[in-house]
Amino acid sequence: MSMMKREVAWRIFADELNNSTLETRGEDERAPTYIVSPLGAKVNRVYAVGVLTEVDNRGTPEEPLWQGRVSDPTGTFFISAGRYQPEAATSLSNIDPPKFVAVVGKTSTYRPDDETVLISIRAELVKEVNDEQRDLWILEAAKSLKTRLEAMAEASRMEDVSVQELIDLGYDPTLADGIKAASEHYQTYPLDRYWSIMKDALRYVLPEYEEPTVMDTADEGLDEELMERVLEVVQELEEETEEVGVSYEQVRDIVVEREDITMTEFEELVSKLRLHGKLMEPALGQIQSAY
Repeated sequence: MSMMKREVAWRIFADELNNSTLETRGEDERAPTYIVSPLGAKVNRVYAVGVLTEVDNRGTPEEPLWQGRVSDPTGTFFISAGRYQPEAATSLSNIDPPKFVAVVGKTSTYRPDDETVLISIRAELVKEVNDEQRDLWILEAAKSLKTRLEAMAEASRMEDVSVQELIDLGYDPTLADGIKAASEHYQTYPLDRYWSIMKDALRYVLPEYEEPTVMDTADEGLDEELMERVLEVVQELEEETEEVGVSYEQVRDIVVEREDITMTEFEELVSKLRLHGKLMEPALGQIQSAY
């Protein structure tokens, strides 16, 4: 009897995974379902490392369903573990955030409407790790992303994207097939955006990735000050509303006006705060202080 091939666990940043809206499945009844990312990653399983910022039991004491949020330099992975993932569920229940964790699990999608796709990871394994292991994962995820960016760049130069041509250029057949599917579904080539995301992620672990200028060095201290001011605004709104979690847009509008920064700069500050476990995302469109 032949055994089913175990799917590779992709090292993929949260931003790319969360912006995926295409699902595919083979013709065989037992064929796995894949989420195809904007850069052609055909994802069934994920290996992610980041800061576990929040854990909550959304089930019952008798039948718990543990849900958590894990932040990497680009965004947040939403993870869950219940009765069918007992080892992961036990691990989640015993970790007190914020902590660095490694997560292995299968992707799952939820479509609240025709246009929205929410992606989570059904955790098979959750393990507390250290910052060095987190940094190593960032390097691995960046290397994987670079390969997809190069393959997508080749595809963008083709009049009609050809799987065989990509294979002939040395790319893995699975990636070549994913690139073809992504180019047809998304109809865009977000190369500049993901090159920028990759560079920003690498700066967390390789300060020398870009030679810092005098202005860059000065900005490092400024970022620390601005991050503290973002936290102050979140805490002010929490005190005013007496609620857990405040509107992301409201915080953004206040900080952008007070500090005279762009929305992109605000997003970068929030990403850094989530990465360091100082901000959490209790629900979509909401942020809260971790303290």
